Amino acid sequence: MQKVKGFNLLEIILIMIITAIVASVTTGVIMLNNSSDNIGDIVKDKELQEFIDVYNTLLSKYYDDIDKEGMLNAAEEAMVNFLGDKYTTYLNDDEYSDIIDDLAATYDGIGISITNNEIVDITAGSPAEKAGLQVKDVIVNLNGTNVENMSSDEIKNLIKDDKIKNVELEVNRNGEILKFNVAKEALENTTINYQMIENTTIGYLDITKFSENLDVQVKRALSDLEGKGMTALIIDVRDNVGGYLSAAEDVASLFLEEGKVIYSLQTSNSTFAYKDETKEKKTYPVVVLTNRTSASASEILAAALKESYNATLVGTTTYGKGKVQQVAELENGDSVKYTSAKWLTPSGKCIDGIGIVPDYNIKNDENNDYQLQKAIELLQ
Repeated sequence: MQKVKGFNLLEIILIMIITAIVASVTTGVIMLNNSSDNIGDIVKDKELQEFIDVYNTLLSKYYDDIDKEGMLNAAEEAMVNFLGDKYTTYLNDDEYSDIIDDLAATYDGIGISITNNEIVDITAGSPAEKAGLQVKDVIVNLNGTNVENMSSDEIKNLIKDDKIKNVELEVNRNGEILKFNVAKEALENTTINYQMIENTTIGYLDITKFSENLDVQVKRALSDLEGKGMTALIIDVRDNVGGYLSAAEDVASLFLEEGKVIYSLQTSNSTFAYKDETKEKKTYPVVVLTNRTSASASEILAAALKESYNATLVGTTTYGKGKVQQVAELENGDSVKYTSAKWLTPSGKCIDGIGIVPDYNIKNDENNDYQLQKAIELLQ
């Protein structure tokens, strides 16, 4: 997903422009390529004038009071829904913030991962670790709120609240209630896990999402693994539903030779190939693990490594999300996420609705990771 700020919405057949103009003449100019000529075209648009006429008629002649904001919000959502594209959606301020926060390089927090209200992981060196919190501590109260029956997301939102700088926790540790006061800090949003496969020279890199600083994390991990004698690598993008397109491009560039195609973007009137422009490259063999929920940026990376690096794919067919989205922020704080292009693999294939078929189609069961076992076998 790429992020675009402002009202650059002509690329999506005037989504939201009509409402933005009608809602207020003070919302600012809507620009495309810094040209004001398009503004005149929009204002002269016959269908737009019809929309304004209906709006004015309802405001002046409807028998009852009208919630103008609600009516315009409904119109905005109707325009998005009209396209019939499941990836084009209207996002309120909270929904958009959640997406950005989830993919940000850093976040303000205390460094814990929770399932329901139980701490299941603590980031090394984090405020939580320094304060003495432990895995398996059960949070019962957070800043005066009982959280015993809250979901993980509800508790995370309480911690994430920008107004809160210190998190006061009461936890149950083996029947004893302990109190902690933990100051929030800016922490790296870690979106990878890595290690050496025991008794081998094979590295394992699990990418959980394509975040803003993913390439920095991956580069650091590769340097560490290579320092430990790694001669082959397994990249795991199973259950990774994507993130920033630029993150997939940057990670692929760590492996590919300069000039190799990473992907292409196809719009209504052109196709442009994005190539590796870096000097950095790798030469060791790579296996990529995929499954049905490997989607979007995961598929871009898998396809780039397969077709431009000769990596081997193991697992099951990927999701098949061959479209790219951008986000345009509106002045009311809400946003519209819209499809701006299709992406193509280095060989020019569109995988939308199809997915990427692995070289070795292997399924796991509840007790065995046959896909990982096959990857290790191929690299030994």
